[in-house]
Amino acid sequence: MITRDEALQILRAVVPPPPPVRQVPLAQSLHRVLGATVHAECDLPPFEKSSMDGWAVRAEDTASGNALLRVQGRILAGDAPGAVLHPGCTWKIMTGAPMPQGADAVVMVERSSMQGVEQVLLQEAAAAGQNVCHQGEDLRSGEAVLQPGTWIDACSLGVLASVGADPVPVYRLPSVAVIPTGDELVSTHGPTPMPGQIRESNGALLEAQLRSCCSALTVVRPGIARDDEAALLRHLDVGLGHDILLLSGGVSMGDADLVPLLLRQRGMEVLIEKVAIKPGKPLLFGRVRRDDGGWCHVFGLPGNPVSTFVTFEIFVRPFLLAWMGAAFAPGRVLQARLGGTRALKRIPRLQHVPCSLQDSDLGLTATPLPWHGSADLRGILGAAGFLLIDSGTGALDPGAMLPVHLLDAASFAGRGRASREA
Repeated sequence: MITRDEALQILRAVVPPPPPVRQVPLAQSLHRVLGATVHAECDLPPFEKSSMDGWAVRAEDTASGNALLRVQGRILAGDAPGAVLHPGCTWKIMTGAPMPQGADAVVMVERSSMQGVEQVLLQEAAAAGQNVCHQGEDLRSGEAVLQPGTWIDACSLGVLASVGADPVPVYRLPSVAVIPTGDELVSTHGPTPMPGQIRESNGALLEAQLRSCCSALTVVRPGIARDDEAALLRHLDVGLGHDILLLSGGVSMGDADLVPLLLRQRGMEVLIEKVAIKPGKPLLFGRVRRDDGGWCHVFGLPGNPVSTFVTFEIFVRPFLLAWMGAAFAPGRVLQARLGGTRALKRIPRLQHVPCSLQDSDLGLTATPLPWHGSADLRGILGAAGFLLIDSGTGALDPGAMLPVHLLDAASFAGRGRASREA
């Protein structure tokens, strides 16, 4: 067996070069990876503008802190630049409106009081530049805004919109096949499973995890592959035509675990076979050369749902995002204090224990969830991350500092708050 870090190094080493670039509408670029440098088409802001509702002034005219000025008029956001401010006067101005020529500051409307219809008393000595957004202070025309490899989130999509990047150059997405295996599996819809059968959940689970990386991914699910050579080979021949193939089940040491043997028959170069982690030890990874000369990268994930979930988060997610053109980046890990009341035992493998996370003045606390093992998917509901318990002897008592592999780090603040605690 190899370690988790060794497995990640292997995955990093075989990520293919960035795929071809495609132009897609801005609205369809969310969670894609930028394939070319994007430049600003003009200065941002494109003109001097007010950052407040108030009064555009010459700062020297307000030096007394109690200045009575004549109102020349009003400037709204969207008005064309060109108004001129005369000494001893002011323009009423709205947020985002262009500054009049000669003005160098804005006094907030809250610091003013009208004196009739033509004069206003400004009760503040303004400083030059106060409440003014200067032309080009955010971006200069032609400046590089975003670089290739940027994963487009909501903020970067907004930046792309602000510089008129529509359509957006993004890398091509991979096509992914998902194939659960096992004679015991029956469809999620239909009659109640017979004795010895269970609902197939890993296909839906993996597709959801894939779409959490990018909702636009092409995900193909040919169906459940039974535990016989002919059925498995038919499904494999479909799955191996894609860029990435995810199999669940059939990769361990059981008599019906035929996946490794049949993948080798199809020419797979095995790069990972068993990783010293719990859950998820019987992980298989390799690649098969397709007829078109490209590679199909194959993950054989353990069949128990939590093992499937964990191995996807640790290994598949960073590989998939890197295939899409992003940097290879294993999940975010931070330190937290072990909560709860029970000690955690060490074993000869790196354990991933689902936990909730609570933040307080004392720092971050990770409390193990009361799950029942790798088949108990419900037991990890609400998990914000997985405590990483390294191999060794002895136990870890509450209060010990431990690393936590975060799940969906972008939304960490809202996860694990109402989880059942041990």
